[in-house]
Amino acid sequence: MGELKKSPEVRFNSYTEDWQLTQLKDVSTYANGGSFEEHVKKIGKYELITLKSVDVNGNLVSSQKFIDIDAPTLPKDTLVMILSEQSPGLLGVTAQIPAPNKYVLNQRVAEIRPNAGINSSFLSMVINRNQQYFGKRGAGTKVQNISKPNVENYTFYAPEINEQNKISSLISNLDSSIKNHQTQLTKLKNLKKAMLVKMFPQEGATVPEIRFKGFDGEWESYQLGNIGNTFTGLSGKTKEDFGKGEARYIPYTNVFNNEVTDRNQLEKIEIDESQSTVHYGDVLFTTSSETPEEVGMSSVWLEKDENVYLNSFCFGYRFKEKVDNYFIAYYMRSQYFRENMKILAQGISRFNISKTKVMEIDILLPEETEQTKVGKYFTNLDKIIIGHEVQLKKLNNIKKACLTKMFVA
Repeated sequence: MGELKKSPEVRFNSYTEDWQLTQLKDVSTYANGGSFEEHVKKIGKYELITLKSVDVNGNLVSSQKFIDIDAPTLPKDTLVMILSEQSPGLLGVTAQIPAPNKYVLNQRVAEIRPNAGINSSFLSMVINRNQQYFGKRGAGTKVQNISKPNVENYTFYAPEINEQNKISSLISNLDSSIKNHQTQLTKLKNLKKAMLVKMFPQEGATVPEIRFKGFDGEWESYQLGNIGNTFTGLSGKTKEDFGKGEARYIPYTNVFNNEVTDRNQLEKIEIDESQSTVHYGDVLFTTSSETPEEVGMSSVWLEKDENVYLNSFCFGYRFKEKVDNYFIAYYMRSQYFRENMKILAQGISRFNISKTKVMEIDILLPEETEQTKVGKYFTNLDKIIIGHEVQLKKLNNIKKACLTKMFVA
Protein backbone atom coordinates (compact mmCIF):
# COMPACT_ATOMS: atom_id res chain seq x y z
CA MET A 1 0.00 0.00 0.00
CA GLY A 2 1.13 3.54 -0.78
CA GLU A 3 1.62 6.13 1.94
CA LEU A 4 -1.51 8.09 2.86
CA LYS A 5 -1.60 11.60 1.47
CA LYS A 6 -0.85 14.12 4.23
CA SER A 7 -1.48 17.43 2.47
CA PRO A 8 -4.49 18.75 0.53
CA GLU A 9 -4.70 19.15 -3.25
CA VAL A 10 -5.27 22.92 -3.01
CA ARG A 11 -3.38 25.00 -0.47
CA PHE A 12 -2.53 28.59 0.41
CA ASN A 13 0.93 29.78 -0.61
CA SER A 14 3.74 29.41 1.97
CA TYR A 15 2.23 26.36 3.65
CA THR A 16 4.19 23.19 2.89
CA GLU A 17 4.27 21.11 6.10
CA ASP A 18 2.41 17.81 6.19
CA TRP A 19 -0.88 17.75 8.04
CA GLN A 20 -0.85 15.70 11.25
CA LEU A 21 -3.11 12.78 12.05
CA THR A 22 -5.22 13.89 15.01
CA GLN A 23 -7.77 12.25 17.30
CA LEU A 24 -10.76 14.30 18.38
CA LYS A 25 -10.31 13.56 22.07
CA ASP A 26 -6.77 14.97 21.95
CA VAL A 27 -7.88 18.40 20.69
CA SER A 28 -11.23 18.88 22.42
CA THR A 29 -13.30 18.16 25.52
CA TYR A 30 -16.51 16.15 25.20
CA ALA A 31 -19.59 16.52 27.42
CA ASN A 32 -23.22 15.37 27.23
CA GLY A 33 -26.24 17.60 27.65
CA GLY A 34 -28.71 17.60 30.52
CA SER A 35 -32.43 16.90 30.81
CA PHE A 36 -34.47 20.11 30.73
CA GLU A 37 -37.69 19.05 29.00
CA GLU A 38 -39.86 19.65 32.09
CA HIS A 39 -38.66 23.26 32.21
CA VAL A 40 -39.31 24.13 28.58
CA LYS A 41 -41.14 27.38 27.77
CA LYS A 42 -42.02 29.26 24.58
CA ILE A 43 -40.09 32.28 25.86
CA GLY A 44 -37.21 32.17 28.31
CA LYS A 45 -33.76 33.35 29.33
CA TYR A 46 -31.82 30.59 27.57
CA GLU A 47 -32.45 28.76 24.30
CA LEU A 48 -32.25 24.99 24.56
CA ILE A 49 -29.99 23.17 22.10
CA THR A 50 -31.93 20.08 21.02
CA LEU A 51 -31.88 17.52 18.21
CA LYS A 52 -33.64 20.12 16.04
CA SER A 53 -30.99 22.79 16.58
CA VAL A 54 -28.63 21.59 13.82
CA ASP A 55 -29.51 21.15 10.14
CA VAL A 56 -27.84 18.81 7.63
CA ASN A 57 -25.58 21.63 6.43
CA GLY A 58 -24.15 22.27 9.90
CA ASN A 59 -26.12 25.44 10.55
CA LEU A 60 -27.45 26.29 14.00
CA VAL A 61 -31.22 26.75 13.83
CA SER A 62 -33.66 27.73 16.56
CA SER A 63 -35.25 24.89 18.51
CA GLN A 64 -38.06 27.24 19.63
CA LYS A 65 -37.54 25.85 23.15
CA PHE A 66 -36.40 28.00 26.08
CA ILE A 67 -35.76 27.68 29.83
CA ASP A 68 -35.62 30.20 32.68
CA ILE A 69 -33.80 28.13 35.29
CA ASP A 70 -30.10 28.58 36.03
CA ALA A 71 -27.98 26.13 34.04
CA PRO A 72 -24.46 25.99 32.57
CA THR A 73 -24.37 27.82 29.26
CA LEU A 74 -22.26 26.98 26.23
CA PRO A 75 -19.22 29.18 25.49
CA LYS A 76 -18.88 30.89 22.13
CA ASP A 77 -17.38 28.66 19.40
CA THR A 78 -18.29 25.44 21.21
CA LEU A 79 -19.46 22.74 18.81
CA VAL A 80 -22.75 20.93 19.41
CA MET A 81 -23.14 17.47 17.83
CA ILE A 82 -26.27 15.45 17.11
CA LEU A 83 -26.00 12.07 18.85
CA SER A 84 -29.40 10.66 17.91
CA GLU A 85 -30.52 10.69 14.29
CA GLN A 86 -34.12 11.88 14.01
CA SER A 87 -33.71 12.69 10.31
CA PRO A 88 -31.45 11.02 7.69
CA GLY A 89 -27.94 12.46 7.46
CA LEU A 90 -27.91 14.24 10.82
CA LEU A 91 -25.99 11.77 12.98
CA GLY A 92 -22.70 13.36 14.06
CA VAL A 93 -23.38 16.71 12.37
CA THR A 94 -22.02 19.71 14.28
CA ALA A 95 -22.79 23.43 14.47
CA GLN A 96 -21.00 26.31 16.18
CA ILE A 97 -22.36 28.30 19.09
CA PRO A 98 -22.25 31.95 17.94
CA ALA A 99 -22.50 33.76 21.28
CA PRO A 100 -21.85 33.08 25.01
CA ASN A 101 -24.39 33.01 27.86
CA LYS A 102 -27.30 32.26 25.55
CA TYR A 103 -27.57 28.50 24.93
CA VAL A 104 -28.02 25.46 27.19
CA LEU A 105 -27.36 21.91 26.01
CA ASN A 106 -30.17 19.34 26.18
CA GLN A 107 -29.81 15.55 26.23
CA ARG A 108 -28.82 13.53 23.14
CA VAL A 109 -26.70 16.41 21.93
CA ALA A 110 -22.98 16.58 22.77
CA GLU A 111 -20.76 19.54 23.54
CA ILE A 112 -17.35 19.46 21.88
CA ARG A 113 -15.15 22.25 23.22
CA PRO A 114 -12.01 22.76 21.07
CA ASN A 115 -8.64 23.22 22.75
CA ALA A 116 -6.44 26.24 22.08
CA GLY A 117 -4.60 24.58 19.17
CA ILE A 118 -7.67 23.88 17.05
CA ASN A 119 -9.90 26.30 15.17
CA SER A 120 -13.56 25.67 16.03
CA SER A 121 -14.85 26.38 12.54
CA PHE A 122 -12.15 24.19 10.95
CA LEU A 123 -12.98 21.37 13.35
CA SER A 124 -16.68 21.58 12.54
CA MET A 125 -15.93 21.39 8.80
CA VAL A 126 -13.60 18.42 9.28
CA ILE A 127 -16.31 16.55 11.17
CA ASN A 128 -19.21 17.48 8.90
CA ARG A 129 -17.43 16.56 5.68
CA ASN A 130 -16.89 13.01 6.94
CA GLN A 131 -20.39 11.93 7.92
CA GLN A 132 -19.71 8.46 6.56
CA TYR A 133 -17.63 7.76 9.67
CA PHE A 134 -20.48 8.58 12.04
CA GLY A 135 -23.16 6.96 9.91
CA LYS A 136 -21.30 3.63 9.96
CA ARG A 137 -20.99 3.73 13.76
CA GLY A 138 -24.62 4.50 14.52
CA ALA A 139 -26.36 1.84 16.61
CA GLY A 140 -30.07 1.20 17.00
CA THR A 141 -33.08 -0.09 15.08
CA LYS A 142 -35.62 2.69 14.59
CA VAL A 143 -33.32 5.51 15.69
CA GLN A 144 -29.56 5.54 15.17
CA ASN A 145 -27.38 6.72 18.08
CA ILE A 146 -23.64 7.30 18.33
CA SER A 147 -21.61 6.72 21.50
CA LYS A 148 -19.10 8.97 23.23
CA PRO A 149 -16.13 6.64 22.49
CA ASN A 150 -16.94 6.64 18.77
CA VAL A 151 -17.08 10.42 18.77
CA GLU A 152 -13.86 10.87 20.73
CA ASN A 153 -11.99 8.28 18.65
CA TYR A 154 -12.72 10.07 15.37
CA THR A 155 -9.39 10.73 13.62
CA PHE A 156 -8.60 13.33 10.99
CA TYR A 157 -5.71 15.28 9.46
CA ALA A 158 -5.12 18.88 10.55
CA PRO A 159 -2.49 21.53 9.76
CA GLU A 160 -1.04 24.01 12.22
CA ILE A 161 -3.39 26.66 13.60
CA ASN A 162 -2.50 29.49 11.19
CA GLU A 163 -3.42 27.40 8.17
CA GLN A 164 -6.61 26.28 9.92
CA ASN A 165 -7.51 29.93 10.49
CA LYS A 166 -6.97 30.84 6.82
CA ILE A 167 -9.11 27.94 5.61
CA SER A 168 -11.84 28.82 8.11
CA SER A 169 -11.76 32.48 7.05
CA LEU A 170 -12.11 31.55 3.38
CA ILE A 171 -15.09 29.25 3.98
CA SER A 172 -16.63 31.78 6.36
CA ASN A 173 -16.45 34.48 3.68
CA LEU A 174 -18.07 32.13 1.19
CA ASP A 175 -20.81 31.35 3.72
CA SER A 176 -21.43 35.07 4.22
CA SER A 177 -21.77 35.62 0.47
CA ILE A 178 -24.08 32.61 0.18
CA LYS A 179 -26.21 33.89 3.05
CA ASN A 180 -26.42 37.40 1.54
CA HIS A 181 -27.52 36.07 -1.85
CA GLN A 182 -30.00 33.72 -0.19
CA THR A 183 -31.45 36.60 1.85
CA GLN A 184 -31.82 38.76 -1.26
CA LEU A 185 -33.32 35.84 -3.18
CA THR A 186 -35.90 35.22 -0.46
CA LYS A 187 -36.85 38.91 -0.39
CA LEU A 188 -37.20 39.03 -4.17
CA LYS A 189 -39.34 35.90 -4.26
CA ASN A 190 -41.57 37.29 -1.53
CA LEU A 191 -41.84 40.57 -3.48
CA LYS A 192 -42.84 38.67 -6.61
CA LYS A 193 -45.43 36.68 -4.66
CA ALA A 194 -46.90 39.90 -3.25
CA MET A 195 -46.93 41.65 -6.62
CA LEU A 196 -48.73 38.71 -8.23
CA VAL A 197 -51.55 39.63 -5.84
CA LYS A 198 -51.40 43.42 -5.82
CA MET A 199 -50.73 44.11 -9.52
CA PHE A 200 -53.76 42.14 -10.74
CA PRO A 201 -57.43 42.75 -9.84
CA GLN A 202 -58.82 40.51 -7.13
CA GLU A 203 -62.30 38.99 -6.77
CA GLY A 204 -64.95 41.62 -7.39
CA ALA A 205 -62.48 44.32 -8.47
CA THR A 206 -61.80 45.67 -11.96
CA VAL A 207 -58.52 47.44 -11.20
CA PRO A 208 -55.41 46.29 -9.31
CA GLU A 209 -54.33 47.62 -5.91
CA ILE A 210 -50.94 48.70 -7.29
CA ARG A 211 -50.74 50.30 -10.72
CA PHE A 212 -48.15 52.17 -12.76
CA LYS A 213 -48.61 55.93 -13.05
CA GLY A 214 -50.41 57.15 -16.15
CA PHE A 215 -52.91 54.29 -16.31
CA ASP A 216 -56.51 54.50 -15.18
CA GLY A 217 -59.87 53.07 -16.13
CA GLU A 218 -61.25 49.60 -15.50
CA TRP A 219 -59.77 46.44 -16.93
CA GLU A 220 -62.05 44.77 -19.48
CA SER A 221 -63.56 41.33 -18.82
CA TYR A 222 -63.31 38.56 -21.44
CA GLN A 223 -64.33 34.93 -21.32
CA LEU A 224 -61.44 32.73 -22.44
CA GLY A 225 -63.69 30.74 -24.78
CA ASN A 226 -64.64 33.90 -26.67
CA ILE A 227 -61.12 35.16 -27.38
CA GLY A 228 -59.22 31.96 -28.11
CA ASN A 229 -59.30 28.26 -28.93
CA THR A 230 -57.88 25.13 -27.30
CA PHE A 231 -55.85 22.28 -28.74
CA THR A 232 -54.84 18.91 -27.34
CA GLY A 233 -51.50 17.44 -26.43
CA LEU A 234 -49.99 14.30 -27.95
CA SER A 235 -52.32 11.34 -28.42
CA GLY A 236 -52.03 7.75 -29.61
CA LYS A 237 -48.39 7.40 -28.55
CA THR A 238 -46.59 4.55 -26.78
CA LYS A 239 -43.35 4.69 -24.81
CA GLU A 240 -41.46 3.43 -27.88
CA ASP A 241 -42.31 6.70 -29.68
CA PHE A 242 -40.43 8.86 -27.21
CA GLY A 243 -36.73 9.65 -26.85
CA LYS A 244 -35.93 9.73 -30.59
CA GLY A 245 -36.75 11.72 -33.71
CA GLU A 246 -36.34 15.16 -35.24
CA ALA A 247 -39.29 16.78 -33.45
CA ARG A 248 -39.53 17.92 -29.82
CA TYR A 249 -42.29 17.94 -27.24
CA ILE A 250 -42.79 20.01 -24.10
CA PRO A 251 -42.94 17.75 -21.01
CA TYR A 252 -45.38 18.24 -18.14
CA THR A 253 -42.72 19.49 -15.71
CA ASN A 254 -41.66 22.25 -18.09
CA VAL A 255 -45.21 23.59 -18.08
CA PHE A 256 -45.68 23.10 -14.35
CA ASN A 257 -42.44 24.80 -13.27
CA ASN A 258 -42.16 27.77 -15.62
CA GLU A 259 -44.28 30.85 -16.35
CA VAL A 260 -42.44 31.01 -19.67
CA THR A 261 -41.69 27.61 -21.16
CA ASP A 262 -37.99 26.71 -21.14
CA ARG A 263 -36.72 25.87 -24.64
CA ASN A 264 -33.84 23.90 -23.07
CA GLN A 265 -36.23 21.47 -21.40
CA LEU A 266 -37.70 19.77 -24.47
CA GLU A 267 -37.58 16.06 -25.26
CA LYS A 268 -37.29 14.11 -28.52
CA ILE A 269 -40.11 12.56 -30.53
CA GLU A 270 -40.78 11.69 -34.18
CA ILE A 271 -42.45 14.24 -36.49
CA ASP A 272 -46.19 13.48 -36.71
CA GLU A 273 -48.29 15.77 -38.89
CA SER A 274 -51.51 14.45 -37.34
CA GLN A 275 -50.63 16.09 -34.01
CA SER A 276 -51.23 19.72 -33.01
CA THR A 277 -48.05 21.81 -32.92
CA VAL A 278 -47.29 24.56 -30.42
CA HIS A 279 -47.00 28.12 -31.77
CA TYR A 280 -45.40 31.29 -30.44
CA GLY A 281 -47.65 32.82 -27.75
CA ASP A 282 -49.61 29.66 -26.96
CA VAL A 283 -50.62 29.19 -23.34
CA LEU A 284 -50.11 25.65 -22.04
CA PHE A 285 -52.06 24.18 -19.12
CA THR A 286 -51.52 21.05 -17.03
CA THR A 287 -54.71 19.01 -16.73
CA SER A 288 -54.07 17.06 -13.52
CA SER A 289 -52.17 17.13 -10.23
CA GLU A 290 -52.09 15.49 -6.81
CA THR A 291 -53.58 18.57 -5.13
CA PRO A 292 -56.25 21.07 -6.29
CA GLU A 293 -53.84 23.95 -5.54
CA GLU A 294 -51.50 22.71 -8.29
CA VAL A 295 -53.97 21.80 -11.02
CA GLY A 296 -54.13 23.87 -14.22
CA MET A 297 -50.64 25.39 -13.93
CA SER A 298 -49.85 27.52 -16.98
CA SER A 299 -46.83 28.33 -19.12
CA VAL A 300 -46.46 30.48 -22.24
CA TRP A 301 -44.40 29.25 -25.21
CA LEU A 302 -42.34 32.11 -26.65
CA GLU A 303 -40.22 30.37 -29.27
CA LYS A 304 -40.66 30.00 -33.04
CA ASP A 305 -39.32 26.46 -33.43
CA GLU A 306 -41.13 24.13 -35.82
CA ASN A 307 -42.40 20.64 -34.99
CA VAL A 308 -42.87 21.23 -31.29
CA TYR A 309 -45.67 19.28 -29.60
CA LEU A 310 -47.28 19.28 -26.17
CA ASN A 311 -47.27 16.31 -23.81
CA SER A 312 -50.51 14.34 -23.43
CA PHE A 313 -51.15 15.51 -19.85
CA CYS A 314 -51.57 19.14 -20.92
CA PHE A 315 -53.70 21.15 -23.33
CA GLY A 316 -52.94 24.35 -25.21
CA TYR A 317 -54.79 27.63 -25.67
CA ARG A 318 -54.28 30.08 -28.55
CA PHE A 319 -55.49 33.69 -28.32
CA LYS A 320 -57.41 35.13 -31.26
CA GLU A 321 -56.95 38.62 -29.81
CA LYS A 322 -53.62 40.44 -29.54
CA VAL A 323 -52.23 40.33 -25.99
CA ASP A 324 -48.85 40.89 -24.36
CA ASN A 325 -47.47 37.38 -23.92
CA TYR A 326 -45.41 38.18 -20.82
CA PHE A 327 -48.41 39.83 -19.17
CA ILE A 328 -50.44 36.68 -19.82
CA ALA A 329 -47.64 34.47 -18.49
CA TYR A 330 -47.76 36.22 -15.10
CA TYR A 331 -51.50 36.96 -15.07
CA MET A 332 -52.24 33.24 -15.25
CA ARG A 333 -49.91 32.64 -12.29
CA SER A 334 -51.53 35.41 -10.25
CA GLN A 335 -53.46 34.57 -7.10
CA TYR A 336 -56.80 35.58 -8.61
CA PHE A 337 -56.48 33.39 -11.70
CA ARG A 338 -55.07 30.47 -9.71
CA GLU A 339 -58.03 30.62 -7.31
CA ASN A 340 -60.43 30.44 -10.27
CA MET A 341 -58.52 27.46 -11.64
CA LYS A 342 -58.44 25.66 -8.29
CA ILE A 343 -62.24 25.79 -8.05
CA LEU A 344 -62.44 23.65 -11.21
CA ALA A 345 -60.36 20.78 -9.77
CA GLN A 346 -62.26 17.49 -9.50
CA GLY A 347 -61.10 14.19 -8.01
CA ILE A 348 -60.08 12.39 -4.83
CA SER A 349 -56.53 11.01 -4.98
CA ARG A 350 -55.71 12.95 -8.15
CA PHE A 351 -57.40 16.10 -9.38
CA ASN A 352 -58.27 17.01 -12.96
CA ILE A 353 -59.75 19.97 -14.82
CA SER A 354 -62.00 20.19 -17.85
CA LYS A 355 -60.97 22.26 -20.88
CA THR A 356 -64.60 23.25 -21.31
CA LYS A 357 -64.78 24.65 -17.78
CA VAL A 358 -61.50 26.50 -18.18
CA MET A 359 -62.91 28.23 -21.27
CA GLU A 360 -65.71 29.60 -19.08
CA ILE A 361 -63.24 31.54 -16.89
CA ASP A 362 -63.37 35.32 -17.24
CA ILE A 363 -60.08 37.21 -17.36
CA LEU A 364 -59.50 40.94 -16.95
CA LEU A 365 -57.25 42.73 -19.43
CA PRO A 366 -56.03 46.35 -19.41
CA GLU A 367 -55.04 48.21 -22.57
CA GLU A 368 -52.04 46.78 -24.39
CA THR A 369 -49.52 49.40 -23.20
CA GLU A 370 -50.34 48.63 -19.56
CA GLN A 371 -50.10 44.90 -20.27
CA THR A 372 -46.62 45.47 -21.68
CA LYS A 373 -45.56 47.53 -18.65
CA VAL A 374 -46.73 44.85 -16.20
CA GLY A 375 -45.16 42.06 -18.27
CA LYS A 376 -41.78 43.86 -18.36
CA TYR A 377 -41.89 44.45 -14.60
CA PHE A 378 -42.22 40.76 -13.82
CA THR A 379 -39.76 39.75 -16.54
CA ASN A 380 -37.10 42.07 -15.08
CA LEU A 381 -37.87 40.85 -11.56
CA ASP A 382 -37.39 37.25 -12.70
CA LYS A 383 -34.06 38.16 -14.35
CA ILE A 384 -32.80 39.51 -11.02
CA ILE A 385 -34.06 36.40 -9.22
CA ILE A 386 -32.32 34.14 -11.74
CA GLY A 387 -29.12 36.16 -11.31
CA HIS A 388 -29.09 35.49 -7.58
CA GLU A 389 -29.88 31.80 -8.18
CA VAL A 390 -26.96 31.52 -10.61
CA GLN A 391 -24.62 33.23 -8.13
CA LEU A 392 -25.82 30.97 -5.32
CA LYS A 393 -25.15 27.89 -7.41
CA LYS A 394 -21.64 29.12 -8.27
CA LEU A 395 -20.82 29.96 -4.66
CA ASN A 396 -22.12 26.63 -3.39
CA ASN A 397 -20.06 24.82 -6.04
CA ILE A 398 -16.95 26.78 -5.01
CA LYS A 399 -17.57 25.92 -1.37
CA LYS A 400 -18.08 22.25 -2.24
CA ALA A 401 -14.82 22.23 -4.18
CA CYS A 402 -12.96 23.89 -1.29
CA LEU A 403 -14.31 21.37 1.20
CA THR A 404 -13.05 18.61 -1.08
CA LYS A 405 -9.71 19.93 -2.26
CA MET A 406 -8.53 21.97 0.75
CA PHE A 407 -8.80 19.10 3.23
CA VAL A 408 -7.07 15.75 3.54
CA ALA A 409 -9.48 12.85 3.07
